[in-house]
Amino acid sequence: MDLSKHLEKADEARKRRNFPLAIGLYHQILDLDPDMEAARKGLRLALDGKFEGKNASSSLAYVSGILSLVSAKIAGLTKNPRGQVRSLERFLASGPDLVGPNLALGRALESGGWLKSAFTVYRHLAEKLSATGRSGDKVAEAGFAWRRAGAAAYSMGRIQEAMECYRSAVELNPRDQEALKARKDLAAEGAIEKGGFDRARSSRDLIKDKTRQQKLEKAQRIHRSKEELEGERKELEGELKKNPDDLPLMKKLGALRGRLKDYGGALDLLERALTLDPGDSKLAGLVGRYQVLEIEAQIRRAEKLGDDTKVARLKGELKGVRLRSTRARVEAAPTDLAARFELGLALSENGQHDEAIAELQKAIQDPRFQVDSLRFLGKSFAAKGLVDLAMEQFQKALDSKGVKEEQRLEILFEMGQLAEANGDKEAATHAYKKILAVDIGYKDVSKRLEALR
Repeated sequence: MDLSKHLEKADEARKRRNFPLAIGLYHQILDLDPDMEAARKGLRLALDGKFEGKNASSSLAYVSGILSLVSAKIAGLTKNPRGQVRSLERFLASGPDLVGPNLALGRALESGGWLKSAFTVYRHLAEKLSATGRSGDKVAEAGFAWRRAGAAAYSMGRIQEAMECYRSAVELNPRDQEALKARKDLAAEGAIEKGGFDRARSSRDLIKDKTRQQKLEKAQRIHRSKEELEGERKELEGELKKNPDDLPLMKKLGALRGRLKDYGGALDLLERALTLDPGDSKLAGLVGRYQVLEIEAQIRRAEKLGDDTKVARLKGELKGVRLRSTRARVEAAPTDLAARFELGLALSENGQHDEAIAELQKAIQDPRFQVDSLRFLGKSFAAKGLVDLAMEQFQKALDSKGVKEEQRLEILFEMGQLAEANGDKEAATHAYKKILAVDIGYKDVSKRLEALR
């Protein structure tokens, strides 16, 4: 649905300072498209305008908006992020500066996968809370809002904006360790260069000091020899014996054991670390990853021994582990679109196609997963018998700028299979011929085409 004209009307009402009309129009737009960033920004500006020069009473806001808060609570409990967002926005119309409801709105938007709107809400709140500077009593809340805005921007690939948010958090509180680490991690990944700073032709242009450059390159060096890794492992194991409850050391050694493919040893440490720090989403993801790799290693060993019964049992177990681990990652970090993509695949693999479709539709926002998300959306729609919708997703995947030749052939093959299964010989033939024009030996396409003839 094209909402541009509705947005123009809302913007015009706001510019004329007809704030009640503007707020109502923005609410209508966002009810239809919760992630329309321009409308979410316009709504925040309209609310600012409505309360400009006024001291909005928080008690009055809670009294007048109690029904909206109750509705938001119920929507949250029933896993209905759209309803939760709608109710919280209605409540904030009476108290737009209230920190708790704004943060709840941001979390609800993240939960729904509406990252552009989450970023807008978090950043707007952070800017307002930061207005009083370091001496204000809202520094901690402002820092949290800046960090959440940075995380949302990063998940969307908007690296420069993520860096700006983390920088603002550090300027507000130079001892904000989480913001300092996030900013450092972005730089170490080379994310600044990807952000497209116009004056920087390479990472060396960004860091002219040779000593700092050498340190960064050393930190970024991934391919170390097995001997180097084993040496570090022994050192860390010695340190952990002296300090068995050292959580950072536990995590570091666990990750290192994983790199050395000692998945059992890695899980011994990382699962214990996760019980001590259950809110660490990266750690939860790593645990899930090593659980999957451990079972895959067991499957390979069973296949070599020819133990088909064990292979079948382990494959069934693998599906469940993959689903649990990816679901835990999404719950811990709702803005992590890579986790949402993997959860979509796991749900699809388990035949939970409605949930898979919901996750894959969110993962499309990340360019890295756009083609495969569309492809698996097509497969899920096909599994539900929605052939037209399935073909539409496959075609969108083919039309994507980032589609690779291997992906293109796979998508065409799936389109051909689907058309063939539904008796559309013309569409199936068309898809198979496109494959043969590139790779005559691709799977059993030649046989399928011959049978159609």
